[in-house]
This record gives sequence, structure tokens and C-alpha cells, in this order.
Amino acid sequence: MYCPQCRAEYREGFSECSDCHVPLLSGAPPPDPFDPNMELVIVLETNDQVQLAMVKGLLEDAGIPFYLLGRITTLIQDVDPMLHKWIQVQVPRDREAEARELIESLTAAEPSPEVDES
Repeated sequence: MYCPQCRAEYREGFSECSDCHVPLLSGAPPPDPFDPNMELVIVLETNDQVQLAMVKGLLEDAGIPFYLLGRITTLIQDVDPMLHKWIQVQVPRDREAEARELIESLTAAEPSPEVDES
């Protein structure tokens, strides 16, 4: 048994991932698709958890593999919200243009704050 999201393995008798709260799948998790020879590029650096979640959703929907650096530091941020840790979103170089286009469409859709020029 394993979680399809975090890939954690469970003994028989469990039906839901304790971290992700999704139903477990039977069998062993598939091999990790990460290729250590893959050239990764940073397409976003953020400390905004909402923006990160939206970008992850866009990349997942487009089938673009991504990797997060600095994610473990969010545990510290959860303890002390005054610490604004930055997270880097990385994608394979051959998918960089597509990922940047998706991220730009997200930021273009966000309303810009009104500036009072009086």
C-alpha cells in the first residue's frame, strides 16, 4: 500500500495517507521519475503559500514535472509565521518556456492593487 501523492508506503490495513488524506493504492509505489542527469531551471521563487499552491496546480494540470527546493523550511514557518522562507520551483529545461508562460498567465490574472495618487 502506498500514497499516490507523497509515495509513502503503508502496511496492509491502512486505507488513507495520514499526511495527504487521500486513499492509498495497493502494491509498491512506481519508481521515482527523477533523472539526476536532468537539467533543472528555477521558474519561480516565492514565500507566498497561496501562489505556490496555484503554480503547483497549473504545472500538474499541464503535466510539467516540478521540484521544490526549500520546502522543508515551511515547517519552521508554520512554527513562526514571521519567518518568510523562500521556495524555488524548478522544472526541466526543455519545459521551461511552457512553465514560465503558465506562471505569467497566473500573475497577469491577479488584480494589481489600486494606487492612490492623491
